[in-house]
Amino acid sequence: MNRGYLTIAARKSKFLEMAVDMALSLREHTEYPIALAADEFITDLAKTNYRSVFDHMTLLPPRFCEGRALKYGAAEASPFEETIFVDADCIVLDSLDNLFATLDTDDLAMVGEHLTLSDDTRHHGFSTSALIRRFRLGSYLKTNSGLFCFRRSRAMAILEDCLECYLKEIRPKLRYSTLLGRWLGDEIAFGIVGGRKAVGTLPKPDPMYWPQEFETLNLNAPGKPLLHLIWPPKKEVFEELMLATTSRRRDASVSGNAELHWREEVQSMRRKVWRRTVLGRLFRRGS
Repeated sequence: MNRGYLTIAARKSKFLEMAVDMALSLREHTEYPIALAADEFITDLAKTNYRSVFDHMTLLPPRFCEGRALKYGAAEASPFEETIFVDADCIVLDSLDNLFATLDTDDLAMVGEHLTLSDDTRHHGFSTSALIRRFRLGSYLKTNSGLFCFRRSRAMAILEDCLECYLKEIRPKLRYSTLLGRWLGDEIAFGIVGGRKAVGTLPKPDPMYWPQEFETLNLNAPGKPLLHLIWPPKKEVFEELMLATTSRRRDASVSGNAELHWREEVQSMRRKVWRRTVLGRLFRRGS
């Protein structure tokens, strides 16, 4: 089992349902095996209902199940030496297999870019230059953790550093930042450790749609291979996605329907976008 894909689901059944839809979309574009890493609750559900969807199921070590730390356990949980991780709330639109080639030069490669002190921008509400100064970095990796690839044996130590950074640096030092509309997701630790360890980046153009690109998304002629639902899509595009996920389940004789979960996820996303926008404006006025 040298190569394969991995996704993670934990805590709530909705994440398993979305992981099933992601895996079925991925099946259309790869012949490599697909693994699910999950906590005991989700693993039991998957073994009962979705054995045909995943080639392998592995338990996510409990120490990664705290807060937003799930993805730091990807290397330890993966059954493959060379792994492409795809988040559960994604739909694969075209082949991602070419990303395995990045492992010829990098032990871990993520979507995004390295920023220096002079490249100040925002990442989940944080100033990247402020993060570079606060954590004494040479660079900061502005990334999205919905897609990355790694060599298991060599990436385990890097992801362990991410876990330690998240638990011992990020949460204690930045926990009150959420009051200002910022988000303490896993990507802040990925960004800090990515700068410290000079983590690689996936080739350009980025294989994942960014929020500013959602307006031009055409599912009949996608310009990128991965749609990560990090932004609310246009209504007509979302309805097309739901029709396609229902059709894939039917064609694969897979039970269940995750449409309600996807709809709830998009509604939640719209509320978060609104809340962050309002809080960000209030903070800027106050400063």
